[in-house]
Amino acid sequence: LLEMECRASQLKYLLKHIEKDRETILRCKCCSSPLSPMRNVFTVSGAEGTTGHYVNEHGVVHQTVTLREVDPKVSVVCVGRPETKDSWFPGYSWQIAYCYVCSSHLGWRFRQVSKSDDGEDPERPAKFWGFSCSSITTESAVAPRRVVFNRDSMAGMRAFAALGAD
Repeated sequence: LLEMECRASQLKYLLKHIEKDRETILRCKCCSSPLSPMRNVFTVSGAEGTTGHYVNEHGVVHQTVTLREVDPKVSVVCVGRPETKDSWFPGYSWQIAYCYVCSSHLGWRFRQVSKSDDGEDPERPAKFWGFSCSSITTESAVAPRRVVFNRDSMAGMRAFAALGAD
């Protein structure tokens, strides 16, 4: 980069790499199922950046990246009823999110509890995702695979997931 003589060439080079990074896919760390392109990473209003360290009620620290959306073709299962207690983002409820393919904990779905009349603020969307950095990767070394559960465990998971259905 420093050896390039022309500023325009330097900027084109940087733009090319930035655009390439925006198309990088975030994946489940356990099974490599694609979850969301990097272009969906954003900063929630009031947060210090796209990634933050948040502590749950049990004292566990989660390094979490915030995303506007997940790939609609990918199934992320949200479990439980929306909770507002101990939400890391004031004005939002949360639900635990699991990978549908391998059932690994990915993070949380956050939903605005009360919508403003001013329309949607891009920094405070109606819904967004917070994925734990320890649960996601950009590597695709592991081929996606579906974990087979017995009938009882799958029925239980579906019933539990239905509690928080849209």
